[in-house]
Amino acid sequence: MSFRYRYFLPAVEAVASISIRPRYFVPAFAAVTLGLVCLVNVVVRAATAPARPPLLAAGTTAPDFTAYAPDGKPVKLSDFRGQLVLVDFWATWCGPCKVTMPHMEKIHQKFGAKGLVVLGVCVWDTKQKFDGWQVSPEVKTSYLKVFDPAGRAPENIAKHLYSVSGIPTFYLVDREGKILYSGVGAGPTTESGLDRALNQAGLKL
Repeated sequence: MSFRYRYFLPAVEAVASISIRPRYFVPAFAAVTLGLVCLVNVVVRAATAPARPPLLAAGTTAPDFTAYAPDGKPVKLSDFRGQLVLVDFWATWCGPCKVTMPHMEKIHQKFGAKGLVVLGVCVWDTKQKFDGWQVSPEVKTSYLKVFDPAGRAPENIAKHLYSVSGIPTFYLVDREGKILYSGVGAGPTTESGLDRALNQAGLKL
C-alpha cells in the first residue's frame, strides 16, 4: 500500500462509522470533507517533499571561506590549518542551534587546549542580531563565533560552499583540511555521531 493511502483509508473508515442525524448531515458532511481534503493535502506534500541535498562527503577538502569576528577581524577556515576544526553553522533565531550549544561548549572546554577549534559560523542572519548575541547571548558559550555577511544571498557560505539546507549543521575538519564528519540537526543522534568522529580523531569525550 502506498504512503498516502496508508493514512487516507483509516480516515475514510472512521468517517463511515459515524452516525449523523439527517438535519445535521449536510454541514457535518461538508466539515468532514474539508477535513479529509486537508489531510490528503498534508500527506501528499509530505510524500512528495524534495529530499534534503547531501552534505559534503567525508574525505572532501573543506572549502575555504572568510567570515568576520565580533571585532570585525576577518577569519578564514585556512587560518586553523594544522588543527582540528569543528564548524557549527548556526543563527541567532534558530532554536535547535541553541539546543546544541552546550554540547559544543563541552567539546570546546575539553579539547580546546588539545588542538581542536570550535568555530560557530552565524549564517542566514543579520549583523545587528549577531552583535546583540555577543552582548546578551541566549546561551552562554566561550568558543569563537564569526558572522557571514552574505545573509541569505546565493553566495552565503553555508548553502553555496557547504550544501547546507538546514541548521544547525556541523562539519569536523581534520588537520589537513579534509572533512571527517558532517551532520545536521539537534539531538542525541547528531551528538553521538560527532562524538564518534572526535573519538576516531583521537579525542574522546
